[in-house]
Amino acid sequence: MNVRPGSSPGWRWIVLAAAASVVAGAVVAGCGGGGDSEASWLKPNADDANTRVATSSIDSGNIASLGIVSTEPLSGRGPFGFFAATPLIDEDGVAYVQDLASNVFAYDLDSGEKLWEVAYDKPVIGPNGLAYEDGTVYGVTDKDVFAIDADSGQETWKRNVLTGEFGIAEGQNLGLTIQPAVQEGVLYLSEAAKTGGGNILALDAADGSELWRFDTTDQPEADKTPSGGAWNTPALDDEGNVYFGVGNGYYSHNTPVEFQQARLYTDSLLKLNAETGELDWYYQALPNDFWDWDLQLSPVLVEDDGRNLVIVGGKMGIVYAIDRDSGELVWKTPVGTHNGHDNDSAAQLESALDLPEIPFDVFPGPYGGVETNMAVSDGVVYAAVVNLPGHVKTPADLDKPVLPIDFTEGTGAIVALDLATGKVKWQREIDQMPFGAMTVSNDLVFTTTFDGMLRAYSTMDGTEVWTSELGAGTNSPLAIAGDTLVAAAGFPQGADQKAQLVIYKLNAER
Repeated sequence: MNVRPGSSPGWRWIVLAAAASVVAGAVVAGCGGGGDSEASWLKPNADDANTRVATSSIDSGNIASLGIVSTEPLSGRGPFGFFAATPLIDEDGVAYVQDLASNVFAYDLDSGEKLWEVAYDKPVIGPNGLAYEDGTVYGVTDKDVFAIDADSGQETWKRNVLTGEFGIAEGQNLGLTIQPAVQEGVLYLSEAAKTGGGNILALDAADGSELWRFDTTDQPEADKTPSGGAWNTPALDDEGNVYFGVGNGYYSHNTPVEFQQARLYTDSLLKLNAETGELDWYYQALPNDFWDWDLQLSPVLVEDDGRNLVIVGGKMGIVYAIDRDSGELVWKTPVGTHNGHDNDSAAQLESALDLPEIPFDVFPGPYGGVETNMAVSDGVVYAAVVNLPGHVKTPADLDKPVLPIDFTEGTGAIVALDLATGKVKWQREIDQMPFGAMTVSNDLVFTTTFDGMLRAYSTMDGTEVWTSELGAGTNSPLAIAGDTLVAAAGFPQGADQKAQLVIYKLNAER
C-alpha cells in the first residue's frame, strides 16, 4: 500500500532543524574507472544509490589470478559472530573496518599493516560498519555515534544519541546497529527496533548534533513491542531525498487481537526530505507482519527507460520496484522458496486467516528471504536468497515473535531479475546460505556463503566461475576496488576456524 501525507489521518512527522542540501552520485557503470590507483569503495554500498557496483579491474578473464595476499585476525565479537559489515577502501589502498564489538581499524592493503585501532568494545547485532567523507570515518556503537580522523585514528567527536537499556533479549530495545550514510556534511542513520518505534536520525557530521528525527512507528504499539527502525544504509538521490527500508514489529501470530493493525511504518519503504525529515511517501509491503519478515535492505536507486525507480526487498523473499516519484508499485517478484504464507498477515487483519495444522513450516523463515543487500547493474537486479524455514512445532511457537530455526537446513539461490519487468532472467541454486550481499565487478557478481566460501558468478547466466575458501564461516559482504577485494571470515563454526579479515589481489604471489 502506498499513501502520501494528508491522505492518511494518522500521518505525522517531526521537523527539527534544517540540514545541508544533499547531492547523490549517479549510478555507476560496472567497469573499471580511472585505473586501480584511483579506485575506491568509500560508500557502504559503493555509491549513494546503493548499487553495489565496483570500480574494478577484476573480471572473468583475470579472476584465476585473484589470490589471498594477507589475513588479519578479528577479535571483537557480537551475538552473530565477529564481523558483518561492508569494508571501506580508499584510493590509497587503506581499508577501514568495524567488528561486531564496534571496534574500528585501518589497514594498509599492500603491506597488511594495521595503521590504527579505536576500541569501543560494545557488542551489537550488526551489520554495523562505517561511513566516510572528507578524511573522516563515521560509525555507531550500541548507543553512540562517533567520528574518527581517517589518517591518525584520533576520535574527533562522540555523541550519545540513545538512553535506556539495549540488547537482543525479547522486549528490549535493539539500539544502533546500522552502517550509516554521509553526504554533504550530514550523517543519516537509524536505531533498530525500539518500544514505540525506532527513530531515523540526521546529524551534523561536524559535531554529531541532531538536525531532525523521524519516528518509524506512526501507529502507537499498545503492548510496547519493539518495532520499526532501520538496519541497513539508506539511499540518497540527487534531488535532496533520503530513502530508508524499515524493519518489522516483533509481534507473534498470537498477539492479542486488540493490538492488530497495519502498524505503520513497519515493513515499509520511506521517502523523506533529507533537509527536514518530512515524509514524502511510504510504501508498506506487508501490513501487520507477524513472521519477522522486515523490509530491511538498503533501497537501490536506478533509472529504467527514463523512469526513476527504487528497488527494495527483505526477508519476506520478495523484490519490489517502486516508482521513485509517486511511491507506486511497478512490479514485485517472489524469489526463493515460498509455501503459501505470503498473505497471512493481511488475512489476519481481515479475520480470514486459516493456518495449517501444527506442526508446519513457514517459508521464508525469520532468517530467510533476501537477507543481505542486492546489486543492480546494466538493467539487472541481483539478489542473494536464503531458503531456511521457520518451524511451528507446538502451539507455543505461535507466541514467539521469531520462529525457531535450524541453520543446518539452510540452502540458497542467486537470482537475476530484469529491471524493467521483474521477470527472472536466471537463477542458480546453491547448497549453502548466501549471507554476503551481491557485489558486481564487470561481468562477475560476488557473494559469500555461510560455509566460508567467497563465490563469483557470471552475470550473463549465473554460471559459478570461481570460488575461494575464507578460512572460517562468514555472514558478511565484501568490497572491491581496482585489483583488490576485501572479505571477512567472521563466523567461525569450529575450533579450527579463526575469525579474520581476508585481503585478495589480482596476480597474487602468495
